[in-house]
Amino acid sequence: MKFVVFGEDWGAHPSSTQHLFKQLSKSHEVHWINSIGMRKPSIKLKDVNRLLSKAKKLFTKKNRSNTSDINSCDNRQPLVYNLAVLPWHDNIYIQTFNEFVFAQKKFDSNEPILYWISVPTAITMIKVRPIDKVVYYCGDDFTALSGVDHDMIEPIERKLIAKADLIYVISDHLYKKMPSHKTYMLTHGVDYDLFTKPVKIAPEIRSVKRYKIGFYGSLNEWLDISLLYKLATTRPNYELILIGHISTNIDKLLNLDNVTHIAAVEHNRLVEFSQHWDVSMLPFIDNKQIRACDPLKLKEYLAVGTPVVSTCFPAVEKYPETILIAHDHSGFIERIDSAIALNHVLNGSWRDNQSNLAAQHSWATKAMSVEQQLTSFD
Repeated sequence: MKFVVFGEDWGAHPSSTQHLFKQLSKSHEVHWINSIGMRKPSIKLKDVNRLLSKAKKLFTKKNRSNTSDINSCDNRQPLVYNLAVLPWHDNIYIQTFNEFVFAQKKFDSNEPILYWISVPTAITMIKVRPIDKVVYYCGDDFTALSGVDHDMIEPIERKLIAKADLIYVISDHLYKKMPSHKTYMLTHGVDYDLFTKPVKIAPEIRSVKRYKIGFYGSLNEWLDISLLYKLATTRPNYELILIGHISTNIDKLLNLDNVTHIAAVEHNRLVEFSQHWDVSMLPFIDNKQIRACDPLKLKEYLAVGTPVVSTCFPAVEKYPETILIAHDHSGFIERIDSAIALNHVLNGSWRDNQSNLAAQHSWATKAMSVEQQLTSFD
């Protein structure tokens, strides 16, 4: 099969789409289009810097490359493209311009193309021939996702849903939004080998003597900061280890002696932390985005084998016998206490249950399932 994939910037952050196509590119031709955006830029410094970074990529000799920051011993990787498209995707004149820019890549030979769209705005710039197919991979509720221009995206996503031949979603919440006759569940997976191979402890936490309670990912408004503050202040013998980019105010946490913040690290280093802390946690608030999500870190936490404590949301409710789920702040702290005790008396069966569950969701298994379905796709 010949894929043209619209996703985020390849290698910038190992997303589910990248994990899937790391596998699929081993046996299929994959052309990866770096992010074309889902919101109109503002004059904020962050947006200006992003635009400058995009422009720089366009004028370098490596406008097309097959390099990857995702772990792989396989040399076959997607060909990656940066397109000089404009992010005002709801403007008809801009759409015409972007169509022209995309057409210059001349992907459409005599063979059919399978357009895999993870970024809805892509549907405004492709011309689908009768021999081509469109797959919409919906990994987020874009009507609730922060950093997205909702007024622009909603009508574009409706157009994509109508045009898609097949739709994959990662949660029941998203499934209910889609036409059932062409929608399938494709939950997130895990790089099983990476997260189960024993590694040495990260030097950043080697000297921590307290019980280590860990989280990695974006430190944003989805985190229940008041819960984390209550946990840290009522359990001074626990060390909260938070790894990731900060995009919300967590100053009151950082002022505590038993909270450690570590800047975002490469994906292949996360296991150096999660294998060596005592509890993995998912301390999310309850909102529309969280109810629709299937966190990548969930299966990674399970593969590592340490106890997992989470607030209650649909993705974790599927595993009530494996994950310690709390419904309020007090319950969360109590389950952290239980997990600490559990981690010191863990028998092989608990770890095996977590590991076996994660093994069923490896990215290799997910990609094989997709490949089989698309091969029989008519």
